[in-house]
Amino acid sequence: MPLTRALFPTLAFLALTSPGVVAAPPAEKVDFARDIRPILSNSCFKCHGPAVQKGKLRLDERDAAVKKGTITPGKHADSELLVRVLLADDENGRMPPVGVGERLSPEQIAKLKAWIDQGAEYTPHWSFVAPKRTALPSAKHPIDAFIHARLEKEGLTPSPRADKATLIRRVTLDLIGLLPTPKEADDFLKDESPQAYEKVVDRLLASPHYGERQARHWLDLARYADSNGYTIDGPRQIWAYRDWVIGALNADMPFNQFTIEQLAGDLLPNATTQQKVATGFHRNTAFNEEGGTDPEQFRVERTVDRANTTAAVWLGLTAGCAQCHDHKYDPVSQKDYYRLYAFFDSCDEPTLPLGGPPDLEKRIADVQTKLAAARLAGADEDAKKLIAELKKVQSQAPTTLVMRERAKPRQTFVQVRGDFLRKGDEVQPSYPSAISVVAPTKRLTRLDLAKWLVSAENPLTARVTVNREWQKFFGRGLVETENDFGLQGNFPTHPELLDWLAVEFRESGWGLKKFHKLVVTSETYKQSSAMRKDVTERDPRNLLLARQSRLRLEAETIRDVSLSASGTLNPKLGGPGVYPPQPKEVFAFTQSNHPWVESTGPDRYRRGMYTYIWRQSQHPLLTTFDAADAQVACTKRNRSNTPLQALHLANDPVFVEFATALGTRIESEGPTDDPGRIAFAFRVCFSREPTTAEAARVQTYLDAKRKTDPKTAWATVARVLMNLDEFITRE
Repeated sequence: MPLTRALFPTLAFLALTSPGVVAAPPAEKVDFARDIRPILSNSCFKCHGPAVQKGKLRLDERDAAVKKGTITPGKHADSELLVRVLLADDENGRMPPVGVGERLSPEQIAKLKAWIDQGAEYTPHWSFVAPKRTALPSAKHPIDAFIHARLEKEGLTPSPRADKATLIRRVTLDLIGLLPTPKEADDFLKDESPQAYEKVVDRLLASPHYGERQARHWLDLARYADSNGYTIDGPRQIWAYRDWVIGALNADMPFNQFTIEQLAGDLLPNATTQQKVATGFHRNTAFNEEGGTDPEQFRVERTVDRANTTAAVWLGLTAGCAQCHDHKYDPVSQKDYYRLYAFFDSCDEPTLPLGGPPDLEKRIADVQTKLAAARLAGADEDAKKLIAELKKVQSQAPTTLVMRERAKPRQTFVQVRGDFLRKGDEVQPSYPSAISVVAPTKRLTRLDLAKWLVSAENPLTARVTVNREWQKFFGRGLVETENDFGLQGNFPTHPELLDWLAVEFRESGWGLKKFHKLVVTSETYKQSSAMRKDVTERDPRNLLLARQSRLRLEAETIRDVSLSASGTLNPKLGGPGVYPPQPKEVFAFTQSNHPWVESTGPDRYRRGMYTYIWRQSQHPLLTTFDAADAQVACTKRNRSNTPLQALHLANDPVFVEFATALGTRIESEGPTDDPGRIAFAFRVCFSREPTTAEAARVQTYLDAKRKTDPKTAWATVARVLMNLDEFITRE
């Protein structure tokens, strides 16, 4: 070894231990899962991990790293890992290599040094270990006990409770997605009893609109849409599945049963029609109707989507990364992936009539078989005739798309490099080996998978689910990477709280309503969202939750609160999708000019979740305000902030119509005097009284508008209020 190469590590180690040069080693014991694994995963595992071992070195396994001499437990100075990370950029062998990864920071190097000196213990990845319910830090509400203990440790205090007007608007938006009526707000403000807030929560949980609000979140995961996707993007009937979700959530179906019926309702003994409808979860995949395509290719793609979605929704894992090769970071082999895939490889995809003649399902299937053959042969004219025939047959009764197990299972093979034409080893359905070590004694089915997912043996589902539910109420999960509980995901901000909630959720019967009540009755949820200088300085992203977060409403909820404020809302639940007004030019950017027969009468004023969703040309409100794209499972929506959003709310004819209706409501339901009407308008839109300055400003604006057009003055005021940031924000 050249002298300079030998001397540099020595000097580097002296620098590492010299005061003022790098961060001092941590005084407390280093936690491998929290402190070390993220460093190795981000900087090392790509080349020295489960999938690739350059230089025959694995750093994801302790024995391999120690045997190679890369890590010498108790002696950081003798560990090649530290030697390599400290090399200069122009020195051969620096890790991570220049151009491949960033140099480790002084803080990261200090953690590695301390960890090695403390014995370099590897612990299993935190999310692959069963959650345990730890003792509460105090006698407070369970959530507050953990949150407040962490704040105290960090030298912060929780924010005061939000005022009652903010609270009722917040919890009403979160639980049912509508505005509280002025009477509901007034009743809460007048109720001085200690149970006042809890009574509001119980009323909202019992509302039929609760199921609608919570279902919209779930439908993002289910990639729900009313069309088939791809270029043709033809229509489909699957709204019965959407209605099943609403009904199940309103009935507070336990989440374990909610899971089983969606993944394997058809396999339950004496399965009911509704249990079969529930299997529509995995019929929400896109379907290619183009002529000349290989049906098997797209059947495989749908099966891949089902495997990926199942892993994302219930396990919080990016299993799809193992479709073509072993996962580069997580302990998911390609064989593991195709074992999961195999659960869905032996499914048929029938259309289920919801009524009609006894032979209707067979007649539909016969026409579909002929249609598939015509498309495969490229017989476009025959296909058009068969499409018309299919519509005629299906018009005899509502239908929906479901899953059904084949009488004889398909053989499933590893697909070499993800190519379905290149068959590798045969595999049988099985659970991920990193989580389940029990070897199956029989061929497993989707029902076995569903039951395992919600069993105590699986450490992920309860954690992933409560984390995603938490995200609804605080804007982000306790694990910020809600879609990745693997090695590349974030460590929980409050691991003890996450595990306590997961165990509580599972052991108390998997009840979502009970869990939601637990969250919204905590002081952590009820605190003010006002910015604080000390929190901004110490915790700028509010990860420790010293205050609540302001959240822009989702696309559908923006429509819903506008309907609610304007008094035009049609509260009907369920049924086929509707067609609220939209620009005629929408379909000019697609290859298929779909009919959009604008709904009239009560259907014009249905909630946003009932808007018909064409996958390739969604309603502009949905695309403008970051709705899920319905192509793949969406575990969290983006919240963008663009000029187009402001223009949409200000100028879209639908929102102008809502503002006009609100103006009429102010005049007809409010007092007769201007100050009273202004106050009424604020209570309708914001559940609060206007400040003196706000009232004066609105009055001045109203007076000016009366001089130009007195008939539309109040509608114009309403339009201003509905375009305020506060109107589309959950405080």
